[in-house]
Amino acid sequence: MLIFVIYAIFASRFYYSAQDTGIFMGMFRIAPAMSHPDLTLNMYPLLFMVGGIALALEQCSEYLMIPDYLVYVRSRRGWSHFCRYCALLLCYCALFTGVQLIIAVMIVPGGQREYLLMTAICAALTLAVLMLIANVGYLLDCRVLGYVAAAALYIALLSLDGVRRWLISSWIGILPCWVPVLTVLFLALAMVNLIVFEHVEMY
Repeated sequence: MLIFVIYAIFASRFYYSAQDTGIFMGMFRIAPAMSHPDLTLNMYPLLFMVGGIALALEQCSEYLMIPDYLVYVRSRRGWSHFCRYCALLLCYCALFTGVQLIIAVMIVPGGQREYLLMTAICAALTLAVLMLIANVGYLLDCRVLGYVAAAALYIALLSLDGVRRWLISSWIGILPCWVPVLTVLFLALAMVNLIVFEHVEMY
């Protein structure tokens, strides 16, 4: 509850700031001038990711590693259990993003809602990717390393203006480049998680 209150207070300030509210709060921003500090411009997307990971309280990871008390009766956890974990992770990211998207839709002008939705999807997928990275550390019993890796990757993205500009550029039609990039990243990290998960399951 304390994490939620702190996050809600800081997130609510976004709509009173000078930032473009037509872009979802959790979506990374492009600096209008090369001299503009990237991290300063992207403090709200960083807050969104930190808040999203913190509010999960590792419940998804704990679900993945929940003990099977009938291990001597049933076969051990495998693909089906891992797929349910991925579904739970995506549902959490969609719920966390969706609640804030509904609030944003009620505030921003109607003409910007399509772009607001697209940027919200990008933020939700980015959050899912970062949570998968953190989960690798959880599975390896090295939580700090997992969170540091996730933070380093996202801060690197926020620091590289050229990469962000490429991600929002067109890929096929109106679809931006972040669509295939985040999809491939999610699938690749899911496979890494599955490999680590199966290795942990052996012991």
